Amino acid sequence: MKKNINFTKDESGAATELGYVFTFLLGLLLLSLYSLWAWDIENSTRERWSEVALTENVERVGSAIERADAVARINPDATYSEQIELLNVEQSSVNIIMLLDDEKLTITHPNFKNPFEFKSTSAAPTTHVGEINLKGESSIWVHLSNGIIEISNKPIN
Repeated sequence: MKKNINFTKDESGAATELGYVFTFLLGLLLLSLYSLWAWDIENSTRERWSEVALTENVERVGSAIERADAVARINPDATYSEQIELLNVEQSSVNIIMLLDDEKLTITHPNFKNPFEFKSTSAAPTTHVGEINLKGESSIWVHLSNGIIEISNKPIN
C-alpha cells in the first residue's frame, strides 16, 4: 500500500516560529534594561550611603577634637585620649585621607568632588596636626599631649 502524500503550502508555522523569536528578543531587551536600571539604583544608593558615612565620620572626629580643646582650655598641661569608631564606607579599597590642621578637619575621597570638612573653633592654645589614610581603619584616636592635638590610628603609649 502506497500512501499518497500531498504537500500543501502552509506558512502559519513559520510565522509562529518568528513570533517566538521576536518575543524572546523583546524579553531579552526588557530584562537587560531592567538590569541596567537596577545596577544604577544600587550604585546611587551606595554613593549616598558613603557620603552620609563620611559626613558622620568627620563630625564624630571633629567633635572629639572639640572635646580635647575643651580639656586643654581647662588645663593646658593635661593629657587626653579618645577612640572614635568610624562608620564603614563602601569604597574602603580606595585611599580616603583624613587631614587635621589648625583650622579644620578634612576628609578627601577620590570619588567625591568636594572634601568633607569640620571647621574647628580652636578656642584653646593648642596645635592641631595629623594625617591618616582611612583605608581599612575601623576606628581612630584623638590625642592631646603637651598642647598638641593629633589624630592617629594607634592609642597613645
